[in-house]
Amino acid sequence: MSDHFIPALRGAFGEPSAIESEFGDAGVGAGSARGRRALAPAVALIGVEWGPAQVRVHAFDARGGVLATRDSARGLTTLASPREFADALDELLGVDLDDGRAPILLTGMAGARAGWQETPYARLPADARTLASMLQPLPFRGRRAAIVPGVSAPSDGYIDVMRGEETQALGVPPGTARLVAPGAHSKWIALDGGALTGFSTYPTGELYELLLERSLLGRGLPARSWSQRGFELGLDTARERPDWLHQLFGVRARNVRDAAPPAELPAFLSGLLIGYECLGANAGEQAGGEVAIVGDAHLAATYACALRRYGVPHYIIEGDTAFCRGLWRIAQTAGYA
Repeated sequence: MSDHFIPALRGAFGEPSAIESEFGDAGVGAGSARGRRALAPAVALIGVEWGPAQVRVHAFDARGGVLATRDSARGLTTLASPREFADALDELLGVDLDDGRAPILLTGMAGARAGWQETPYARLPADARTLASMLQPLPFRGRRAAIVPGVSAPSDGYIDVMRGEETQALGVPPGTARLVAPGAHSKWIALDGGALTGFSTYPTGELYELLLERSLLGRGLPARSWSQRGFELGLDTARERPDWLHQLFGVRARNVRDAAPPAELPAFLSGLLIGYECLGANAGEQAGGEVAIVGDAHLAATYACALRRYGVPHYIIEGDTAFCRGLWRIAQTAGYA
């Protein structure tokens, strides 16, 4: 099946675009910290995605359309206290984005143990009503603000957790049964009737960075190079050889034995890791059905290549689109919108 994109609130490669969404006209402004503009329609809700490396703020109108989006590099890893979190959010909110009265919903690392204010995890199954009932009030400048809880799942005695991806999962099209949110810690999530029923985490992106930039396996390799041939060879090796620890060392062996051009090996490592992830997530009872890939265009296209090579049907929906739709559902259910 050829990949296709669900219409996005942003263009497929990050350029702002206006679309007609199920929530009304949703023009995403280029309202980053580098280019701010005044908003004519009233802001009905502020949605905040707090990640490890960056924080992103969305301003919604009364119909759930996104008026503007702004982000900064002040993610969890750069902040050390609740006051620093509050100051970071203040930097992103201004008279051109926020009227000072709209309620605020925060997701992701804002609720982590090392975040702004730790919030409990909801248990599976979890839908919009479950998350709305567990919103944790957050003191912030006298505003009505709350943090969306994460989700926890026991699986065969193993406890798994997520923060932020649950909101994206609630924003995929109705009828979606499985999705992957790729990233440093990729999440494969099962859905049934609009509720999250299970998920598994794969630290693929983090492992790739550690191996390539901080291990002997990646020493001497051009970290920023990319080779489609190398990536596909990694995918094929993952499918043919399940001994993944042994195959990871093959990156080093290929380099010192001049068995592959060094410029191909970072992509080969990426293919191995993403390949083992995709094969594991689609094995046994987890196999079958179309997978929604939720993320930015570049990473989503990389995962689409892997799923296509393995014969797994899929489609792509931009991460911002899924997040904004999911957050609006939670906000409406909780009476925040």
